[in-house]
Amino acid sequence: MPHFRHSRFLEEDAARQLLIPRNDALLQEKAIDDSNFSLAKGPFVFYERSVEVAPSPSGIYVTETFTYKIASPVWRLLLGFPIRRFLKRGGAPEENLWWAPPEIFDSDTARTLSLLCIAAVITGYLGALLGQTATFAAEEFGASDRAQGVLLALVRIGTLITVLVAGLADKHGRKRLLIFSLWSGCLMTLLSAASPNIALLGISQAAARGFATAISILIGIMAAEAAPKGSRAYIAGILTLTAGLGAGIPVWLLSLADIHAKGWRLLFLISFAFFPVIAWLKGQLNESERFHSHQETHSSDEPGSLAPVVWSRFLALAAVAFLILMFAAPASQFRNEFLRDERGFSAAQISLFILASHTPQIIGVAIAAKVSDLRGRKPVAAFAVGVGSLFTVLAYSFSGVGMWFTAMIAGIISAGAGPSLGVYGAEMFSTGRRGQSNGAISIFAVLGSACGLLLIGDFSERFGSFGKAFSLLSICPILVVILVLVFFPESRNRELEDLNPEDLPSNRR
Repeated sequence: MPHFRHSRFLEEDAARQLLIPRNDALLQEKAIDDSNFSLAKGPFVFYERSVEVAPSPSGIYVTETFTYKIASPVWRLLLGFPIRRFLKRGGAPEENLWWAPPEIFDSDTARTLSLLCIAAVITGYLGALLGQTATFAAEEFGASDRAQGVLLALVRIGTLITVLVAGLADKHGRKRLLIFSLWSGCLMTLLSAASPNIALLGISQAAARGFATAISILIGIMAAEAAPKGSRAYIAGILTLTAGLGAGIPVWLLSLADIHAKGWRLLFLISFAFFPVIAWLKGQLNESERFHSHQETHSSDEPGSLAPVVWSRFLALAAVAFLILMFAAPASQFRNEFLRDERGFSAAQISLFILASHTPQIIGVAIAAKVSDLRGRKPVAAFAVGVGSLFTVLAYSFSGVGMWFTAMIAGIISAGAGPSLGVYGAEMFSTGRRGQSNGAISIFAVLGSACGLLLIGDFSERFGSFGKAFSLLSICPILVVILVLVFFPESRNRELEDLNPEDLPSNRR
C-alpha cells in the first residue's frame, strides 16, 4: 500500500487550505478530525491523509502524509505515478485534470473498469489476429487477394454466435456470458493454429470472431451500466485504448511470420496465455448492478414480456454500423496485403509501419473521449469519421513519406470515432434489451464489413490499386456523417434511465 510524506514551507493561507477536506478532479475527502481526512468519494480501496503544521521563522512547515490503495487491479503500476504526483501538489475543484474522468470515480467503478480493460486487451488480440496474419496464411495455402477477401468476409458469419450470446446476456447476466465468450474465443483461436487449409482456418476463426465481438459488446454494456452519467464516453475511450493495446500484440509479434512459412501459427498459439487471466477475471469481476436491479424490478413480469425497442434508434445505429464497417473493415484487414504487394514491405517493416501510424491514436482517443463527455458526441463523431476516412484514402494512395504521414493523421482522427460513437450502443437501449439490440446491430456491422471486404478484394484486382478501390468506397463514411448529424440524439451527461424511461421502476410492465 503506497505511503509517502510531503513536506514544504507555506504561507498561512495556503497552510490553512490543507486543513480543509479536498474536493478536486480526483477525489472528495471527509474530515475525521481537524487534521486527518478519509475518503468520501474517489478511485481508492483505502485512503487517508493527515496534516502536521509547525510554525517556524521561515514560515509554516507543513507535512502531509498519504496512505492509499488504488482500486484498479493490474493497472496500479501505470496509475501510481500520476496519482501520487497529483496528491502531492493538490488541485482546485475547477481544475481540469487531463487524464482524469470528467466525473470522480468511486472505488467500484474504478475496479470494474480496470477489470473490463483486461478483457478488452484479450478481445483486441482475438479480433486483430486474423487481419494481421491473413496474408501470410494465404501465402502458405496459395490463396489470391480475392480468396483472402472471401475468407475475411466469411469469417463474419460468426456474428450468429454474437447475436445468441448477447441476447442471452439480457436474461442470464453480462458476467456469465462474458466469461464464457472469453474461454470460447481463446479456445477457437488455439484450434486455428492447427488449420490444415484456408477453409478450416475460416471456420475456426468465424467462431473465434463471433465470440470476440460478443466480448466487445458485453464489455461496452457493463462499462456503460457502471459509469457515471458524465463519463461514459471517457470509459469507452479507455476501453478503446486497451483493446487497441491487445490488437497491437500481433503487430509487435508479426516478425514471427518471417521465421517460416508456418510462422504465423505461433501468433494463434499465444492465446493459450490468456486462460489463467480469464480464470482470475471470473473470480474478480462482479455482475452489473443495473442488471441486478432490472431483474429484481421486473421479476413479477409475465414470462416473455420485453421492454419496447425504439426502432428509429435501432435503424439509425444499424445503418451507421453497416456503412462504417463497410469502409473500416477492409481498410484494416487489407493493410498488410497492400504494404506487401504494392509497397514491398517485409513483416518487420509492416510492424514498424503499423506501430508508427497507430501508436499516436492514443492522442485521438484521449481527446475525443473527454470532449465527447464535455461538449457532445455528435460533432466529435462526425469529424472523426469524415476527416479520418479522407486521410485513410490518401494513405492508400500515396507512397513514401506521404503514406506514413497521412496514415498517422488518419489513425489519430479516426480513433475519435471509438468513444464518440461506441457509447451509443449501450445508451440507446433499455437494460432488458441492451444485449439483444447490440447483438442484432452486429449483424448489420458484419454485413457491412463482409460487403466491404468483397468489394475491395475484387476492386483491388480489377483496378490494380487499393487507393482507387478505397476512393470508390469513401461514399460510406460520408453517409455516416449525415446520419449522425441528422438522426442521432445528443446523449451526453444523461442517466441511462433518462434516455430509456422504461427502465424506471414506475414504468414496470
